Amino acid sequence: MIPMKKYDVIIIGAGPAGSSAAYVLARSKINVLVIDRYPFPRYKPCAGGLTVKTFKSFDFSIFKEVKYSTNNVVASYKNKIFHNISGNKTLTKMVERKEFDNFLIKKAVDSGATFLDGMKVTEVVWENGEFSVKTEEQFFRCNYLIGADGTNSIVNRTFNIVERDLYGFAIEINCPLSKDNIGKFNMTFDFGTVPNGYLWIFPKDQYVCVGAYTTNRKMKNIQKYLFDYIENLGLVPESKELKGHIIPYYGIYYKQPDFPCILVGDAAGFGEYCTGEGIYYAVKSGTIAAEVISSSIKSEIFDYRTLQRRYQREIIRGLKLAYHIGKFFMVISLSHLIL
Repeated sequence: MIPMKKYDVIIIGAGPAGSSAAYVLARSKINVLVIDRYPFPRYKPCAGGLTVKTFKSFDFSIFKEVKYSTNNVVASYKNKIFHNISGNKTLTKMVERKEFDNFLIKKAVDSGATFLDGMKVTEVVWENGEFSVKTEEQFFRCNYLIGADGTNSIVNRTFNIVERDLYGFAIEINCPLSKDNIGKFNMTFDFGTVPNGYLWIFPKDQYVCVGAYTTNRKMKNIQKYLFDYIENLGLVPESKELKGHIIPYYGIYYKQPDFPCILVGDAAGFGEYCTGEGIYYAVKSGTIAAEVISSSIKSEIFDYRTLQRRYQREIIRGLKLAYHIGKFFMVISLSHLIL
């Protein structure tokens, strides 16, 4: 019989949400285990843009992880610029998610968290006031469980915390830059081509990430929009293999159950309808979950009401507003806005 090691908290998933939660918990001297199915560092499809509120939320420097910073954001309509946002302060910092996620989990480990990568969780059970977590090789127990395992979360599928019925879809590919083109592309959102969405350019150091996002999850020809856009830009993709990922926004209906299992980040559905932003909400929800668990461990009572209030005030309220505003503007032709 394999012994079951017990932790105060187990986090399934080591993206920004899980790593942020682990970092806060470990710094509070709480015994926390993070499990991820992929060996780190691992590829993660994501444009990797950090907004001001995101990079200001870290209490440590991310300077070495930043590939590109910009104080200029362009909005265009069918590749014709109609608005340019610029200023003296940095608006967005670009990271490579493979490296950035590895950096974040290392910060958690350096603070005292235990990390097991390349280990798939196959079952989670809530029984007799504690969780059992089964992987393909080991068993673990804990008093608190955090699901940070993305839109296909085994934690959410097991406990049915939030319905996964609202989401968009994005595809992307990297395009290498010649020496003459480095620094020539602005961070860009191009409207008018992709129905119910947009095309984007996110500059990095030696390449740009070009992608397409739509709230119409049934769209079948989004790949053609993207490749046509890349061709019009005069770029050549590094391959023909596109990477796709779901942008969830069903977190506007998140309701925290009264037992100590919390969803964070994409697992909770915390993505923004208009922009597709998810990293900020991942970091924010992971931090909130960790802080509530820390105080709950001290009081020996899971304060699920405080968790729901903080989610509602600090995350869900803003996501709901973005959702309803986005739904309104998606049905208006952007050509009218240009005139």
